[in-house]
Amino acid sequence: VLGGMVVLEAARYEREKSRQMARVGREMAITDQCWWWMESGAFRKHRLLSLGDHISLVLSPSHLSLVKWQCMLVPVKHNESYATSEDEIWDERIRFQTALRSMFRKDGMGVLFCETVLPSKGLWQARLEVIPVPLSVEQDAAIYFKSALTEQAEEWGTHNKLLPTSKTKGLRQTIPTKRGFHYFHVEWGVGDDGGDNAGFAQMIETESFPKNFALDTIAGIMDLDPVRMKRRQKASDDDRSVVLDFVAKWTEFDWTLTLDE
Repeated sequence: VLGGMVVLEAARYEREKSRQMARVGREMAITDQCWWWMESGAFRKHRLLSLGDHISLVLSPSHLSLVKWQCMLVPVKHNESYATSEDEIWDERIRFQTALRSMFRKDGMGVLFCETVLPSKGLWQARLEVIPVPLSVEQDAAIYFKSALTEQAEEWGTHNKLLPTSKTKGLRQTIPTKRGFHYFHVEWGVGDDGGDNAGFAQMIETESFPKNFALDTIAGIMDLDPVRMKRRQKASDDDRSVVLDFVAKWTEFDWTLTLDE
């Protein structure tokens, strides 16, 4: 009897070990698709524009971008979303946003920050899209995104309420900050110039929510073709020249340069 119990325990251990190895394998496969995350095997180091203690600023490939200097703010460690992130990550995100806003403002531009957290059967890594736009587009963002989000909700046949966010009531004070909660959030007006940041959040209850919703909406505002329709070739220098141009502008505002002082 004792020998049989030992055999059963060994078999149970092997099954559990196999399940864990399969899970790790699935997560590694997903991670390798996340070109924007430093943990990914697909990450290209030259795209790293700036590195804080908790967040990296990464240039988006030009053939996947709607506009020049489009980039992402990505937590260094695994985080499902910014809404569920630790306070130090959230605070660093705000610091990056403020600096980016100031940089683009100096060139007379606005900027939109968009986060999409979709239902996923595997690992999901947070990223905040940073999309520089003309000031007029930033000013009209509320009208266009309200219309687009309302249209999406009607298409799903759900009653998702559009949730306004503001400087006094931000994303984490507007939606549940619990893991497994899926949402879309767009934000504008973050900076030191006294402007009141604002935006919209909406719960995502379906896997059919378009992952390029933000870029498609902005493309519509700017009368541009959606990214998926461009079918552009990868840059011959893998965007190294764009990185150099960005860094030349960013250095004046890059607060991370003082971290090691």
